[in-house]
Amino acid sequence: MMVEYVAKFDFRPGNADELPFRKGEVIKVVDKKKDQNWFKAELSGKTGLVPKNYIFVKQPHDWYVGCVRRKVSEDFLKSQPFDGAFIVRDSESSPGDFSLSVKYNGQVQHFKVLRDASNKYFIWVVKFNSLNELVEYHKTHSISRTVSIFLKEIESDQLERFRNHPGVKELLKVKAKYDFEPQEHGELLFRCEDIIEVLEQTDANWWKGKCRGNIGMFPTPYVEILEN
Repeated sequence: MMVEYVAKFDFRPGNADELPFRKGEVIKVVDKKKDQNWFKAELSGKTGLVPKNYIFVKQPHDWYVGCVRRKVSEDFLKSQPFDGAFIVRDSESSPGDFSLSVKYNGQVQHFKVLRDASNKYFIWVVKFNSLNELVEYHKTHSISRTVSIFLKEIESDQLERFRNHPGVKELLKVKAKYDFEPQEHGELLFRCEDIIEVLEQTDANWWKGKCRGNIGMFPTPYVEILEN
């Protein structure tokens, strides 16, 4: 998933390779350029450069729980007292993608979140610019084609306890193939052969991890997944 940012100000391009946007719009950063002041981003199917100081990271919603096993997610959702209780988690079978798990009639249904060539998200026909838009839509439009299931958010404190409960997460570990020197605040320093614990996989190209007691973002092409 591309990292989502929110525009702090309107931006009018000065060059043809820059991307225009308005304050409050959600922009998806697809590549962090070596230039410290510019990112490559996507908005409404168009891509271009955006000034870093015009945008800020959009925090994920409580319903995103990260790396949680399918069976663990089912046990948690079945304990919820109402139909439509849901979470969004990292896909086990397709790293970098997402699954939406929802309770209905005592059982749990799992929906894979798909993406098209323009990086729009969808489950059936209607497509969205972000996971946030997809979730909001399915609060009033059934996520199932066979029965009526409308998404209903679980209380934040329950989701927080779920994320922090021992055994919920089986942290993925990766090994560094190369040295990595941070270019920006919030990135993770590591050396070749270091072992990194993966904490979040919300972007296909940049994951959040922990190494030598430090936490930060790191580029996925610099690492390889360790076999269990």
